[in-house]
Amino acid sequence: MDIWLGGAIAIAMSLIGFISVWIKMGIEKGEQKRTIQMLEQKTEENKASIVELKNTTHSIQLDIAKSIGSIEAKLDGIKETITTWRGGDRRAAKK
Repeated sequence: MDIWLGGAIAIAMSLIGFISVWIKMGIEKGEQKRTIQMLEQKTEENKASIVELKNTTHSIQLDIAKSIGSIEAKLDGIKETITTWRGGDRRAAKK
């Protein structure tokens, strides 16, 4: 009977160990899946942020180009006005 009881205890301990290992593997697999999903989500968020930053940069470049064009047009107007005034001064000096 002692042999049978010892064998039963050994089998029970082996089953408990096997089940414990199986459960631990399942838990680890679940944690890995959650980690992978979290990393994929962060990657997608970062990709979206990069696209948004590219669009913002492009928008800023367009705004700067518009501002420079506006400034150039104003400077051309000022140059033309100064040229006109100088021409008027020369005509007045000739008289």
